[in-house]
Amino acid sequence: MRRRQTRFRLPRSRAARTLLLLIALALAAHRLWLRPTTQTPPSLPAAPLTPCEQIPGCFSGSVTRVIDGDTLDISGHRIRLVLVDAPEWDTVAGPPSTALLRQLCPEGSEATVHQDAWQPEDQYGRILGVVWCGAGSGNADRSANEQMIRSGRARLYRHFCRDSAFGTERWAVALGCL
Repeated sequence: MRRRQTRFRLPRSRAARTLLLLIALALAAHRLWLRPTTQTPPSLPAAPLTPCEQIPGCFSGSVTRVIDGDTLDISGHRIRLVLVDAPEWDTVAGPPSTALLRQLCPEGSEATVHQDAWQPEDQYGRILGVVWCGAGSGNADRSANEQMIRSGRARLYRHFCRDSAFGTERWAVALGCL
């Protein structure tokens, strides 16, 4: 028995062809939107640090422990780096990510935390915020959040870009928040 081959034929009506074209363009745009960036975005000038006392939800303290690539303890507070998605500590990429955060924010170093005004805590009670560590170490001009993502040891947590007060910050937009 011979099997009859069928070929896909484009619809003859103009409206149907236009609809297929729009669907194909939407799928292509969706794929481009969700594709992780492999190249480093262009560097934008970092905003200068402002005195913490003048900003609500901002405090300084000492780093007491680095938990993993996106969580650390500062003066008794558990901080989750907002907009940062680092590998879990028990995965292959977890230890290098944790090591980088330990390098950026070594135990005993001074750190400044700016808590997210739109989502102050996560579901586990950790403070969500942007962290700057080690004034005078050359890292203070960029947050640990930004440095973790730019290094490739963590990714931008795009899912929360619109939920975070920091989603429109210059560094977050440069890394992919829109």
